[in-house]
Amino acid sequence: MGDERFDYRKLGFKAGLEIHQELNLKNKLFCKCPNILQKGEPDYIIKRFFRPVMGEMGEFDKAMLTEYEKNRTVVYEGFYQSTCTYELDETPPIQINEEAVETGLTLTLLLKGTPVDELHVCRKNYLDGSVTCGFQRTVIVGLNGVIPLENKIIPVTSISVEEDAARKISEENGVIRYRLDRLGIPLVELVTAPVLENPEEIYEAAYRIGLLLRATGKAKRGIGTIRQDINLSIEGGARVELKGVQKLEWISRLVEAEIQRQLSLIDIKRALLERGGSPETLVYNPVNLSKLFEKTKCKLVSNSLRQGKQVLGIRLPYFKGLLGRKVQLDKSFGFEIAERVNAITGLKGIIHSDEQLSKYGFEEHEIGEVNSTLGLGQMDAFALVIGELERAEKAVKIILDRCRLAYIGVPLETRRVLEDGSSRFEREIHGGARLYPDTDTPPIKITVERINSIKRSLPPYPWEVEKTYSEKYSLPVKVIRELILEDKIDLFIKIVDELSVDPILVSKTLLETMKALQRENPDFKEISDDKIFAVFKTLRDGRIAKEAVEEVMRVLGSDEAITLDTALEKLGLRQITVEELDEIIRECVNANLKLIKEKGERAFTPLMGEVMRKVRGRIDGRVVSEHLRRELNRIGGE
Repeated sequence: MGDERFDYRKLGFKAGLEIHQELNLKNKLFCKCPNILQKGEPDYIIKRFFRPVMGEMGEFDKAMLTEYEKNRTVVYEGFYQSTCTYELDETPPIQINEEAVETGLTLTLLLKGTPVDELHVCRKNYLDGSVTCGFQRTVIVGLNGVIPLENKIIPVTSISVEEDAARKISEENGVIRYRLDRLGIPLVELVTAPVLENPEEIYEAAYRIGLLLRATGKAKRGIGTIRQDINLSIEGGARVELKGVQKLEWISRLVEAEIQRQLSLIDIKRALLERGGSPETLVYNPVNLSKLFEKTKCKLVSNSLRQGKQVLGIRLPYFKGLLGRKVQLDKSFGFEIAERVNAITGLKGIIHSDEQLSKYGFEEHEIGEVNSTLGLGQMDAFALVIGELERAEKAVKIILDRCRLAYIGVPLETRRVLEDGSSRFEREIHGGARLYPDTDTPPIKITVERINSIKRSLPPYPWEVEKTYSEKYSLPVKVIRELILEDKIDLFIKIVDELSVDPILVSKTLLETMKALQRENPDFKEISDDKIFAVFKTLRDGRIAKEAVEEVMRVLGSDEAITLDTALEKLGLRQITVEELDEIIRECVNANLKLIKEKGERAFTPLMGEVMRKVRGRIDGRVVSEHLRRELNRIGGE
């Protein structure tokens, strides 16, 4: 799984996990609203704006100011069924969901941690608008747990119960829309110590934590219900939070891409220092170049100027050749700066001197004039931004700030992961305590009797169950593990135990066949567990042969509305009798007497293929083989 290019120990690599799992409970964490996500148009919307507020220490939080500078409007979509005045920040919490607390305490005991004797609700700042009140309520329920790996014990520093944030629906033109149905849904959060030393350990720790979460019986299933964040660093780099890892198989390539990014940023820092640069050389003195481009053939610039936008340029001393240097996958350092500009100002990007500027339509004399106007030296670069004057000036400041950070190498930041293995700047990580007491909720006592009651009903450790299932169903542990990871283990057990179907056939269908059908048809629809169970019941009842299972799944996945009976009718899969089979075999044999005479026993294979083409899916292949051999033996004995 790891990349052999990297010696993780030599790199000083270390990582920790933060795992957030939604709980499948009836109500939200601090109110009585139902735990559901809704479709359709909202019943009402509320519009709000960011405004910075000075903290108790007489200072503004830097992260809060960064969000304020984005100048965004937040629109909240609400539903009468799933949102109340608590989600709107109009009333305090009603009472904590005791079932959520019970789940958190169960996890603490499974992790061999120490439950707290008193719950204290705290506030954790959330400054992106996803929580209406600006903070998330969270409750630490346990400390100092452990996750055992094969050759290592991973400390789990805290286990918490907290409320989920609102879900983002869209973001465009400075307006971000959130739906309030998810706000307040109960989560559990587990945080490990930063002692994971390679992608294999991260994968194994995340997998085992996921198993424990499912063992409680309270974990929601499906995409988006579990969110894994990886905090990692290398020697000479800095802690970066990779946020939103949806699938375990992403871990290796995400980690490798981030290591490469940090190594590249360290190289850029080294190059800057070798050239004699320093952060002090980066001075905020943007030059308005709009007049210079009045007659440009670059459509991007000319169209923008006609809309009243401006072109600002900034000199970047000692950065020549460094803006175009690749930092992750095929993305350059200049691209990374542009992502930050976009995240904060909404401007789509920047243009810099390390790019092939002719692709924009710039002419050589224009580039020469830019170099001259900005006063570029031999080792200098420049960046251009296009936008309304105020936003363009802010973008120049962001470019300079990010270039100053290049002198420290890797900045502390949170990055949103992407499926291609890269990541995108989301926000800076700032120091200071984020947790502070919630004055709306009194402490809640956890009694010894309650802890002892939970201890008596703890589920078994799921990695031990893996081995049990492997032995019970005579399948490799890796197959059982894949069934668990694909959320198919419960369906697998139900089919095998209730219908007595071959475990190998069921596991291959649920894992290999389904994936093959999805690759074959990108529009393949997910087949419900009930339909899949019905297909195997049809097989058990003898209405179809095992060879027909894949064809039936193919038809069912082509349209969510199609029923099993309709699929069987469409495929013509009426089970044939052995008498009908014998008639088909006799016809095939009589038509191939010459082949049988020439090849003898070797004629069996081509004849078997011909008969199977006629009966496939309507009778078991073993029955076909037996009856065909019987007929060939009869012919041979005549």
